[in-house]
Amino acid sequence: MEIVSSTYIHKMFDSVILEAPYGAEYTTIHHIDCGFTFGGSWQRRYSYQNGYVTGSKYYTCPNCRASSNPYDHKIYFSINDESVYPVSTYVEVINYKHFLDLKIRYQAIQLFFDGKKNDLGMCTETLRFDFKKRKATFIDRFRIHHELTVDYIRENEIMPVLKFFGDSYAMTDFNRKYLNKTFKALRLMFEKRLKETYGYGTKDVYVAPGATEENGYHFTMLLNMILKLSAPDMPSIVSLMKQYVYWTNAYCLYRYTNIPFEDDVLVATRKGMNFQAALRQSYKAPNSRALRKRMVDDPLSVYMSDVLNLFNDENCRRTILTLQRSRHEGTDPYFGKAHNANDVRKAMRLKSPHAMFMWQQLINRCGEPTILRWLLGEDIRVIEDCVDMHAKLEPKYQEALWKKRFKLKNFHDEVINIFNKQEYGDVILPAQPQLQADMNGMHFMVPKTAADLMTYGKRLKNCVGSYRDRVIQGQAAIVVVTDDDMNPIACLELATGNKVKKGQPKFNHLVQAKLFANAQLKKDNKIHSTVMKWANRLKIEPHTIDVDANVV
Repeated sequence: MEIVSSTYIHKMFDSVILEAPYGAEYTTIHHIDCGFTFGGSWQRRYSYQNGYVTGSKYYTCPNCRASSNPYDHKIYFSINDESVYPVSTYVEVINYKHFLDLKIRYQAIQLFFDGKKNDLGMCTETLRFDFKKRKATFIDRFRIHHELTVDYIRENEIMPVLKFFGDSYAMTDFNRKYLNKTFKALRLMFEKRLKETYGYGTKDVYVAPGATEENGYHFTMLLNMILKLSAPDMPSIVSLMKQYVYWTNAYCLYRYTNIPFEDDVLVATRKGMNFQAALRQSYKAPNSRALRKRMVDDPLSVYMSDVLNLFNDENCRRTILTLQRSRHEGTDPYFGKAHNANDVRKAMRLKSPHAMFMWQQLINRCGEPTILRWLLGEDIRVIEDCVDMHAKLEPKYQEALWKKRFKLKNFHDEVINIFNKQEYGDVILPAQPQLQADMNGMHFMVPKTAADLMTYGKRLKNCVGSYRDRVIQGQAAIVVVTDDDMNPIACLELATGNKVKKGQPKFNHLVQAKLFANAQLKKDNKIHSTVMKWANRLKIEPHTIDVDANVV
């Protein structure tokens, strides 16, 4: 056994304050200088952010008559009566034959909401790096050993005493200097022992500490060391988490303890497999040269495994992985064509078995290069819409979809048609033959089924599909205007007037007339003129600002 380095901090805080959360009905204060604990109720004031607060940090100790000064003194404020607070701390690095220990001993107290204190005596927390088993262990203050698996790290605290260092006298110049020397000695000894264990050195072990680190002072570097003990060729956890943010869009919502891989990766690396190969094995990645090349710079490119498994053509895989289109300034990143491999992965949504089945069927029908060209040429929203609607299809409707013959460019429309038939069935809408007409190369059509109504609404980007019940109940009639190629160009809503004159149809009031995306009909002179001629012929009266009633 060899003590490599040690640091003693004789006082962490001047006092510790425990106050009940929100209500602040009672406050317990422990004055560390004289060791006296007392409690009471302070005058409360309501704070919109924190509930009720008090001025308890300005106190005078009843025992020694010393007054607190929050601007000069280190006062630790807490709302949790289960916390254990270090009064003095001794940090040491101990080197054993088979392992290296970071051991923190501290005089501990616990406060309660009734003004009492529990003196816990000397507590010890140990982080052990076992170079024989190639894994790390955390020994808590109850002397219980916890193997630091990925799942344990995600769900539990490791060395919780480190959380108090950032707000304590450990951050003063003198103490911080020697504390950092101790952690440096730990890192250097770790790197030396790791090289002896594996036969080669490791890089990027050091991570700069911060007083405000979420899990405690120097915790990020310790986490890096925990993982590198099993996978010495792993990149720094900091760089991995930057890549994780890129692949998952978890901006500002992630923690370093959300490790972006599972325990099976570390199990494989302990047996001699390199880190990247272990990742590919864990994610069942294909044997792809393009993927291996991409993982050199970005190991989490392995997230593309599901996509790459669909494509056996290495050229297709390389095209996907190297895709890098420039994004114009001011454009929405969630619209438009796929700009990179991550956009392709998110659009395909392969976590769903329904999505996987859909892509397999499309590839079997059209071939990998054709599917890839369609993927890269279509709007992301269209691709996502196809996946979402296909997943909602019942088995018989999925079977009907794949029995149909269609061109790939029409796949979105085919899925919409099948989906609408499922949702709205074969509901027949009331026939209005007197409203149908052909005029100036345009066709005035009344949708026959609710599915047709929904389809026209989708194509015209309006809400006419929701008019089904009103049409069935006879409250409205919908007329769709198409061009000579039967593409919808306008949508008209008719209502029944108070009196139907002789020669007029039942629906004799024009109450809405919309172009694509709910634009007013009068914005297109040609369509507007044709619609007004049709309305005049049927003696339909305009009751909307969408048209100019003077135009015939």
